[in-house]
Amino acid sequence: MILKYLQRSLVFALLVVLITGESVCAFGILPLATVSRGYYKSTFKPSTLDQRRIYLQSDRLILRQSRDEGDGGHLNDIPTSSSDNAIRLNKVFKATHSRREADKLIASGRISVNGKAVESKGGFFVVPYRDEIALDGNIIHGWEKMNAITIQNTASQNQSENSKGQSRQGRKIAGTRMDLEASTEQFEYVKYFKPLGVTCTTDRRVMDNIIDSILYDGLNPRHRIFPVGRLDKETSGLIVLTSDGRMVNAVLRGEKKQPKIYKVKVDGRLEEQDLQRLRSGITIKTVAQRSEGAATTLIAKTKPCKVELIGPCSCQMTLVEGRNRQIRKMMQALGFKVVRLHRIEFMGIQLADISLSKGLIKPGDWAYLDKEEMKLVTRALKAAEEAAIE
Repeated sequence: MILKYLQRSLVFALLVVLITGESVCAFGILPLATVSRGYYKSTFKPSTLDQRRIYLQSDRLILRQSRDEGDGGHLNDIPTSSSDNAIRLNKVFKATHSRREADKLIASGRISVNGKAVESKGGFFVVPYRDEIALDGNIIHGWEKMNAITIQNTASQNQSENSKGQSRQGRKIAGTRMDLEASTEQFEYVKYFKPLGVTCTTDRRVMDNIIDSILYDGLNPRHRIFPVGRLDKETSGLIVLTSDGRMVNAVLRGEKKQPKIYKVKVDGRLEEQDLQRLRSGITIKTVAQRSEGAATTLIAKTKPCKVELIGPCSCQMTLVEGRNRQIRKMMQALGFKVVRLHRIEFMGIQLADISLSKGLIKPGDWAYLDKEEMKLVTRALKAAEEAAIE
């Protein structure tokens, strides 16, 4: 009886591998990621989101096993002792709270690091530009900058002056291109083809969150990563994830916002007058939820944007704004419903070149940014730095 059961299980496993390219284990179905030209090809199929959910719910420890067994840091690392780069947790709030007030916040359990509540006071350490700190569940973005912690002070040990052949006196001053390029070496920058149904949140308690999704697709990050900006759950396409806390300010805030290109399909025929209205701007109502307070409602005209017709019911839109569900609300104002929204480019980084079969071709594919794409990142960081000085 047992022998027959084992034989049937083996046959089932072989059939799954042959048909779907996936392997079967006692905890569910695991993806077999493939690598081509530096791009990681996911075996994920848009129709198997339920299968992905079943696997993630079955045993999340299996999903983290490869990272936990490695030597590098991983998403659930929480530093408990000081290091050359770490600072005491209560010092994170020195710009807004006294040390005693900060200690009370920590002791009350209102502060979390990398998703885990912390109750110890001055003895807990965090690493700038790596650890995610939240107050009452709201992530505190840019806490390093608020405390005047420079990227130069957080360089990893494997990028010491000796390894670069530089003395402390001979190091380039902060802000030069060479210094910015060197500072990016300690971080991870990944582009990802976000599948439909995945939510752009780092909260792993949320079903179908983007962190579990990209881990499922084979990424094994050394440090905590987070998405730069967001895409709606119903939107697919390019999103960049990084461990570099400077990216949010450099790309999404201020006057140096980076362009984003989308392909949009609606439920009706687009006329030239519709395109002209989209280009000149449409008044819409959006709500912005800030981490430090209540939601803010904005009723305003969208900024001028580039719109090209690519089909009777489809267009390509280039935006520099990032208002909540902006494209969907712009189309709704014209009497259309968006039936497909897909981002193909962000800050000059492209999703794929279909004609060359190069890049992220299908949902779940991902790749580390290459040399040319990293030049775009460095340029954005430099522009944001110059704007801050002005």
